[in-house]
Amino acid sequence: MREELIKLLTGICPEVDFENEKALIDDGLLDSHAVLSILAAVSETYDVEFEADDIMPETLNNIDSICILVQTLLDRKAS
Repeated sequence: MREELIKLLTGICPEVDFENEKALIDDGLLDSHAVLSILAAVSETYDVEFEADDIMPETLNNIDSICILVQTLLDRKAS
């Protein structure tokens, strides 16, 4: 899933190094428009819905935290 997400996110924000950056939100690499675009793409690609508590800076700050978020959403959907 990690590589698939990197490809998806890079398509949205090609100027961001999703594979190596560790502070996407904290360092201001993703603005609100980019975050909304990412959430929409993830929602559509994985057929998941976000709850308000899911959308926190720490859940979107790097590719590892985004992978955990997506897996959590998939697990929630399956149960």
